[in-house]
Amino acid sequence: MPYCKNCGSRITKFEKDICPICGAKHPLEGASSDTVEITTELNVHQKDKSGLKYQAHYRITAFVLFAFLGWTGAGYFYLNFKKMGLIWLASNLAVIGGFIALFLFTIGVNNWLSYVAPFAIVYLINMGLSLYYLFKNDIKDGNGEFIH
Repeated sequence: MPYCKNCGSRITKFEKDICPICGAKHPLEGASSDTVEITTELNVHQKDKSGLKYQAHYRITAFVLFAFLGWTGAGYFYLNFKKMGLIWLASNLAVIGGFIALFLFTIGVNNWLSYVAPFAIVYLINMGLSLYYLFKNDIKDGNGEFIH
């Protein structure tokens, strides 16, 4: 719908003689009332305004990254959540270090289990997160697009 050149309110193209809101004469003079095509398809090979091509993200790739490299935040970096990836990396390193310190200094277990158990705990947490990204249907990436 076109807008009145005087008051800016939306009017129909049939009200071309007088604006019903402000009473201005010929409110559509110089205004275009053409329709706009809104059913165009997204061209994935065309560059956007920033000069980058759109890259679709896939849930299988996110699953693999979260499952096997989850403690590094690789899944979040893949989905363009860079801040969350850094937070995830730092928190996983803190959890691993905390559990190692807990097993070594508090409990007094001084063998290979005190080093392997923290990594196993973090792996289970990241495996749960990877399953979430695999089976949840309406997850969006950092660009606001749904992952496939």
